Amino acid sequence: MAANSFLKHKTSILLVWLLLMAGFASAQDLLEKRISLNITNRPLDETLQKIGDLAGFSFSYSPDMVDVKGRVSIQANNLSVREILTSLFKDKVSFKERRRYIILQKIEVPKDEKPENFNLNGYIIDNKTGQKLANASIYESATLASAVSNQYGYYKIRLPVSLAAVRLEVRKEDYIGKTISVASREDKYLQIKLNPDTLKLLSRKAPRAVFIKDSLHHKVAIPQFEIVSEPAFETDTVIAQEASNQAASRAGSRPEFNLTKDPEKFKTTYRKVQSSFVSAFASAKQAIHTRNIQDTLYHPFQASILPFLGTNHELSGNIINDYSINLIAGYSLGVNKLEVGGLLNVVRGNVNGFQLAGFSNIVGRDVSGFQYANVLNITLGSVHGFQGTNFINYIGRNLRGFQFAGVGNVVVGTLEGYQLSAGYNYANTVRSGHQIGFVNYADSSATTPFGIFSFVRTNGYRRYEFSTDEFNYFNTAFKTGVSAFYNIFSLGTNGLVDDKPLVTLGYGFGTSQNLGKGWGINADLTGHLVVFKDEPLEDVETGLFKASIAIEKKLGRQFALFAGPSVNLLTGHHSGLIDTEKSKGLSPIWLGGKPDDSRKTYGWVGVQAGIRFCN
Repeated sequence: MAANSFLKHKTSILLVWLLLMAGFASAQDLLEKRISLNITNRPLDETLQKIGDLAGFSFSYSPDMVDVKGRVSIQANNLSVREILTSLFKDKVSFKERRRYIILQKIEVPKDEKPENFNLNGYIIDNKTGQKLANASIYESATLASAVSNQYGYYKIRLPVSLAAVRLEVRKEDYIGKTISVASREDKYLQIKLNPDTLKLLSRKAPRAVFIKDSLHHKVAIPQFEIVSEPAFETDTVIAQEASNQAASRAGSRPEFNLTKDPEKFKTTYRKVQSSFVSAFASAKQAIHTRNIQDTLYHPFQASILPFLGTNHELSGNIINDYSINLIAGYSLGVNKLEVGGLLNVVRGNVNGFQLAGFSNIVGRDVSGFQYANVLNITLGSVHGFQGTNFINYIGRNLRGFQFAGVGNVVVGTLEGYQLSAGYNYANTVRSGHQIGFVNYADSSATTPFGIFSFVRTNGYRRYEFSTDEFNYFNTAFKTGVSAFYNIFSLGTNGLVDDKPLVTLGYGFGTSQNLGKGWGINADLTGHLVVFKDEPLEDVETGLFKASIAIEKKLGRQFALFAGPSVNLLTGHHSGLIDTEKSKGLSPIWLGGKPDDSRKTYGWVGVQAGIRFCN
């Protein structure tokens, strides 16, 4: 029984809370309730009583402030309470909501002092359908004052009286923009009608909307930006180069390099990243302005604490600045000369000049100049110049210049310059310059990457080898990079044969030259760690250094035989590593005479032969 009583008590509290919240939400919309009435020459207090009865609320006012006995006439057919009151009082009375009341107050105009500001308010309306337009942008370009119409299409914007000329700009996605000149400098109800942009609606498919909540707690769409246009030269070059590569492949020769790209692959990623940035760094009003306003505004200087708290106010995402200083984080359309951020710089468009950030720079289009951040640079367009960080650089299109990172560099498009990293480098197509890092990857490359491991997918050099020589009965190796310079990873073994090494692990570099007609030659330089049977790993101290030359003959597109001489140097801390009397296999040509048991270093000329699987 006690449990049932407790549950009933909790249910009652919940119902009361829901009712209160519903009443509060309803109260916030009193001015937007739509009613119809026909009043002819009736007292004002009687008219207000009628409006309150029809809309389900009460008025609160002082008879000394409002002439309630004055007679009024009004005809309203499905109009909002706000529109009816505006028509009744002609901007002489203000009204605001409090719970289930609308409070009326006379607007006092000081006789001796002129007000510093005035308000414009009203509705944004579709001129064709009469529908109220939510999320429309209204702004004044000189003061950067701005507003967004709420879910009922209502707006209110505050402007200084000192303005020489007031030109109100009104913008809404899929509607033709309008410029309105305001002559008076006093509070005024101003209804604005916009015409649909029918040509735009026909030519553009509606993007999928991403929603967040605005300051009115109603969902608003976050803008989806168009993809940065590819440079004009790329498409033709890619097609021509791909055809050349295919022809070279059919002829049995190695293509020069491949510029194939999949822009659609990155389009989705680009849009997701852009939407994430806008959602994370822009306020709801900024996001709406970004979507509605196609105009580009310019200001020589801006300073901000946060993206939504700065001298450019809510229009920061639509303004290009010459100089931009952000104490914590900033958000703008572009930078022409210099931007410095204590933590974060976010730019929707292009950056020209210098951009410096304590943590990260995020740019939606291109950078031309110098970009540096301590942790992360993300440029979704192209970079022409320098991009540097202690952690990771990311470029969504092309790089012409130099990219330096402590951990990794990424160029999704074409590299014409240098990537230098202590970690990894990635580029889709390398046209000129070099990748220099611990690990390098490119889809295709016209130049030589330098690193511990380099992989070029389309036109790189790869060999999987199986061979034998005088030191090991069985060797396998993997070679990767480009023909001019590749990395070698090798493993050799003699099984459990006595008087022979158990395992050799090797790494090195090499170069290869195509001699034509299926013939080739390569030169390799490798170093090997030699492990003997029953030798603990912590005691391994023997090394083998090998320089070899081999002639290769292809017996098809992906199979080849090779053989050639090698010069070897084996050294360790102990003597008698090789017993020449008991050694089996190929007999080498000893350098410096046949060794004895007292030697710690051995040199010889040997031979290797095997098969290769080619890419």
